[in-house]
Amino acid sequence: MQSYQEQHQHPEAPSPVSSSQQLDGAKPPHRPTHEETPTEPEGLVERERYPHRRIVHRAQVLAIAYVIALAVVILLAFAAHSMRVLPGDVPFTLEVQELPNPVVDGVPVVFDLMYGVSIFGYSVASTIILVGVVLIFWLLNMRLEAIFVVLTVPADVIGAIIKLVVGRPRPSPDLVHVVDRLNSYSFPSGHTLHYTVFYGFILFVLAINFRSSPGRNLLMVICALLIALVGLSRVYLGEHWASDVVGGYLIGALYLVPLIWAYTWARARFVTHSSSRSQRSRAKRDKRHQPPTNQSPTESEAPGQSVFSTPNH
Repeated sequence: MQSYQEQHQHPEAPSPVSSSQQLDGAKPPHRPTHEETPTEPEGLVERERYPHRRIVHRAQVLAIAYVIALAVVILLAFAAHSMRVLPGDVPFTLEVQELPNPVVDGVPVVFDLMYGVSIFGYSVASTIILVGVVLIFWLLNMRLEAIFVVLTVPADVIGAIIKLVVGRPRPSPDLVHVVDRLNSYSFPSGHTLHYTVFYGFILFVLAINFRSSPGRNLLMVICALLIALVGLSRVYLGEHWASDVVGGYLIGALYLVPLIWAYTWARARFVTHSSSRSQRSRAKRDKRHQPPTNQSPTESEAPGQSVFSTPNH
């Protein structure tokens, strides 16, 4: 006859180990201790740490590239200040100016292309384009973008100051063909610097704020082509040496990177937070002005049962 405890023992509870089993060498059932409890796999932890490491690695690479570009600009500025023409400037310019220039219906294609690319960087044209872009962004309710477009102007001021400090003369007609003789200094190329900062920032704004569409993609291609061709056009027209163009690209990039970083920070800090606050306030306002719903007893109550009564299970 079984005892009361044996009859009412839970079927899933492990039976205690008898002394005979211990004497026969049978091992008791293994119960994991605290140290043996399964923990989070190390691979998962590594995957969670990987994005942070990747961001840190990219920041380190960007910082190193920034320092290298700054060092190259300083060396170029000293060289341009010391020598009127750097090695390779004249041969490269002559090679560029000897590019085939087919004439179609009396129009020199290459010359007009190079001159047309450069024309947007002169004072009057660049000012009109800048004001127009600011107004367009402002009318599109993109106030932050309009403000940062205005912040591209100090890059031109920095370029003008460097021109005065370096004091390098323009290419001479005795060495290369010069289309228009300008009275300002040569290093760095102001057109190249302006295009890199201004059109580079517009390209970035179009890429992150607008969905892919034929109009948006066309504007992005135009901005990219202007940046890529302006340096070649300045050499082709005899307005700058190749070293001036390289300096303009580097100085423009050194200004554009912090500008984009500041814009992304301000966009995440102000635009995103303000939009979320406006959505919350709009939701509260809609909820406050929402009329109460009047339900009939037949819709909200079961027959003979109040809405506050507890349902029977």
